[in-house]
Amino acid sequence: MYLKRIVILLIYISVLLSAKDTYDIKEQDLISEIENQAPVIEKKIEEEKEKITKKIENLSREILTDAKENRIKYIDPTYILDRDIPKYNKFGKQEGVLYKKGYTFNPIEYMTSLPPDFIVFNPCDYSEREYVKTLMKEYEDKSKDYMLVNAGCKNKDLKLTEFKGKVYFLTKEMKEKFEIEYTVSIIYIDKDKKRIAVKEVIADVKKDIN
Repeated sequence: MYLKRIVILLIYISVLLSAKDTYDIKEQDLISEIENQAPVIEKKIEEEKEKITKKIENLSREILTDAKENRIKYIDPTYILDRDIPKYNKFGKQEGVLYKKGYTFNPIEYMTSLPPDFIVFNPCDYSEREYVKTLMKEYEDKSKDYMLVNAGCKNKDLKLTEFKGKVYFLTKEMKEKFEIEYTVSIIYIDKDKKRIAVKEVIADVKKDIN
C-alpha cells in the first residue's frame, strides 16, 4: 500500500509539472490532494498509454521499395587500421607495435562457421510473402539457418500474417551497414569471394483470385 502511494505521488507530481495551472497544497494533506486529483491522473495515464499503443501498432521501422531487377551486389568488409595498435608485454609495458597503421583485416577469412542469412521482405506484400514462404521451405529442407527481417509492414498489419512474432524489424543501422535498398533482399556470406553478398529478387507471385 505504501509503495502504491509513492507511485501515485510520483505520477501526480509529473502531472502537476506538466499542467498549466499550479496548486497550493501547503495546508492540505498531500495524500488527500492526490486522491482529489485521481480522475485527472487516471485520465493522463490512459492518454499516455493510448499514445504508446498507437506508436507500437504503427511501428514499421525502415521502409524499402520492391526490387526492379534480379541482381547480386557485393560488399567488401575489409577493415583498414587508421592507427598503430601497440604491443604490450605481460607486465603491461608497451613493446613496439603489434599491427601497423594501414594493416588490412577481412573477418570472413577467419570465420569457422557462417552466420544465418538475412531475408529482408515486406510481409504485407502478397507476392513477397508467398515467395518467402517458399524460400523458407528450401532453407529448412537444407537445414540452413536464416532470419526474417520486416521492411515496411506496420506492426498492426504484421499481426494479421503468419509471420507475427517470427520477424525482426529492419533498423537504420542494418540498412546502412549492408547497403539494403530493396525487397526482397537476401544477405549472406560468400566465402569464395570473401564478400558479403546482397541478392535482390523480384517476387513475382500471382495471386489466385478464384
